[in-house]
Amino acid sequence: MKSGDTRYGRWNGARRKTPRDHRAIASDRATRRIRLLVDAARQAEPTELNHEWLADRTGVPLGYLVWRYPTAADLRVLASLST
Repeated sequence: MKSGDTRYGRWNGARRKTPRDHRAIASDRATRRIRLLVDAARQAEPTELNHEWLADRTGVPLGYLVWRYPTAADLRVLASLST
């Protein structure tokens, strides 16, 4: 009978799953996302910086950008952040 915490590999045999720190994973993802957004916002000209452009350039979902940065002024603040 298989247990929920043991992974049975085809070539490696049975081994324990490594525990994951979900808070660390989420924090790392947020850090990478902010760094990506800041870099893209710095490359954009002020007239072309909008939610759609930033989502297309970075691959960050448009809904997230609109939720997190509701105005164009909020997007312009990204360019002035230091990473």
